[in-house]
Amino acid sequence: MVLILHIRHECPHQFLARVFDGKVQVGAATQHAHIEEAIAAYGATGSRLFPGVTAFAIWYGGWSIGAKPLAQMVDEAALLANRLVVMSAVIR
Repeated sequence: MVLILHIRHECPHQFLARVFDGKVQVGAATQHAHIEEAIAAYGATGSRLFPGVTAFAIWYGGWSIGAKPLAQMVDEAALLANRLVVMSAVIR
C-alpha cells in the first residue's frame, strides 16, 4: 500500500508532515526541523504507524517526487529532500 506524505514549510526550521490516504488525512500531523528529518522518520516508522504501507508518495511545495519505498526514504532522505526543494524553487 502506498500513502501520501505531504510536507509543508511552516516557518524557519519547522515543517508540518501529514499522511493521506487519498484525500483523507490518516494519523496525526507531526512537526520536524527539516524536510529530510520528516522523510527519514516516516521511512523508519511508516510500516509500524500504518500497517501494510510499503512506500509514500512524497509531496512538498506543490510538487511530488513520486512513490518512494520506506528503505529508500531512510537511506536517501537528504537526497530526496534536496530534490523536492529544488523542484519547488525552480518550477514555480
